[in-house]
Amino acid sequence: MEKYKLHITPTELSIKPYFAYMPKIIVFAVLAVLIFCFVPFLHQVNYNIRYTSYGIGGVMLFYSIYDYIFHASVEFLFDKKTNSIYKVYLFSIKKRLMALDEMTIINTAEYGDMTYAIGKKREQFLKNYPISDAFSGSKRSIKRETEYAEHILSPLLQFVNSP
Repeated sequence: MEKYKLHITPTELSIKPYFAYMPKIIVFAVLAVLIFCFVPFLHQVNYNIRYTSYGIGGVMLFYSIYDYIFHASVEFLFDKKTNSIYKVYLFSIKKRLMALDEMTIINTAEYGDMTYAIGKKREQFLKNYPISDAFSGSKRSIKRETEYAEHILSPLLQFVNSP
């Protein structure tokens, strides 16, 4: 459950639900760098293939940067001092989502996969924020979901419901 980067203090709880994207981001970034490093030295390669390779490398690099900024670095901060839940982006840009007492946890399902999400009690189906990976119906996924509920969801609910 290290992939969620759960951190609990007496007044704050933070979770990075998309941190599991990091291996994919690293692979794409390394592949893009390898393309940019080795393609210039391949003199036998056709002009069109060379610039197609640069295009593929550029797309991979853009994808990895975008995924890092808008997914892997995103953190949800549950703050008892301000009684608020924040979505913290890269460079500590905070966006207040809701009050702690307005929060509810729901199960959302898209394309057959279930995720846990937080939302305001009266608007949870209009605007919600996923806080877990997608879980399918496989045995392995059911085991991951059980671990998630035990190691992440239970402490989160205890933190929010404690005075």
